[in-house]
Amino acid sequence: MDTMKSPSFASRVLFVSPLTLIVFLIIPVAVILSFRLHLGIPFLNFNLLLANNICFALLAIVRLLWYLGRSGKEIRYGEGGRPSSAYATELPLPEARSVLARGGFVFGADGTYGEKRDRGYLGTVLLYVGLSVVLATGSWNNLRQFAGVVLDGVGPATPLSKPEAYRSLTRGPLAPKMESLPQLRVLSQILPDSTYLRGGTEIALIPAEGKPASTVLLPPTPYVYQNYDIYMTKIVFTPEVIIKTKAGALIFDGFVQLDPLVQKRGVFSFYGPFAGDQAVGGVYYAPDKNLMMMVVTRNNQKVVGDLVFQADQEVTAGDYVLSVAKLGQWSEIHIVHHRNKALLWLGGIIAVLGLAVRLALRPQRVWLDEGEQGCRVASVGRDAKTLLAA
Repeated sequence: MDTMKSPSFASRVLFVSPLTLIVFLIIPVAVILSFRLHLGIPFLNFNLLLANNICFALLAIVRLLWYLGRSGKEIRYGEGGRPSSAYATELPLPEARSVLARGGFVFGADGTYGEKRDRGYLGTVLLYVGLSVVLATGSWNNLRQFAGVVLDGVGPATPLSKPEAYRSLTRGPLAPKMESLPQLRVLSQILPDSTYLRGGTEIALIPAEGKPASTVLLPPTPYVYQNYDIYMTKIVFTPEVIIKTKAGALIFDGFVQLDPLVQKRGVFSFYGPFAGDQAVGGVYYAPDKNLMMMVVTRNNQKVVGDLVFQADQEVTAGDYVLSVAKLGQWSEIHIVHHRNKALLWLGGIIAVLGLAVRLALRPQRVWLDEGEQGCRVASVGRDAKTLLAA
């Protein structure tokens, strides 16, 4: 018979404990919270997340190999993990062991620990197969990651092969070279309306070699170019807002990004906040009317002024003179390298299936100790207690 001693603390941490898995979830959760709450914590960056995920993948693979190595043994779990509670039976230890053995339990050499082969063990194996596929695929995707955001308007072509063309750019250590990317030219823009709720952008892609291609990007549908998804998220406006006092003192001068509102406020469908050293506020915009409403707060006093871009040079609101020097109209376009989503889905399904099997079919394990009368029994699962009670 197989004999398997209780694993050491280090072995339990590496191969068995679910708490070890939870540790590797801390960094991803912290990164998501930092992004959502705009905390900007310096050390919570892409490289730390990538290192965490690679280590997590290696742990899942090591555990998978460990469980596969034990799958053919009669004693799979070992004596570790004994429950603290126990109950008494009038049966002497040898007789209790004999009853359990007839019910399918296999005991180690000392005859005090036994377990029954259970189909739930397959669930554990499937769980780690799925986790290994998901984490290994995710880590490879992150190593190859390329995700860039371009703000572009109607005009000259933008070379996507140049890092400086991107408003933000994330590249993994093994990301494909940028030289293969084409130039992107915005031909026309469709403002949001009842038909195109998030607007649209007609673009042309001009490769270094080969024929140009043109398409209309309508959120959220991507256009597939080689190994990249190119898609538009929204139309944005960037007015240069200038606020002065009536005496001519400059209060604010800067560009404000106006994003689409989820729900219109009156005639206004775009809004963007601004904050300066002397004043804060926001700008509402109705593109179809070229109308802006500026809200300015200074020294706990708020004023509101309406301005029609190009028709009004400046307007006076309270003690302030408001004007817009220029107005940019841009499409926010994302360029993302393809990820192996099919493998991620497959691994996720296998992991969920394995977890369901493991939760539905608990291990059947038993520990026997000599008692003053009969023996004391500690068990995991119901089979041991049912057999001894019968």
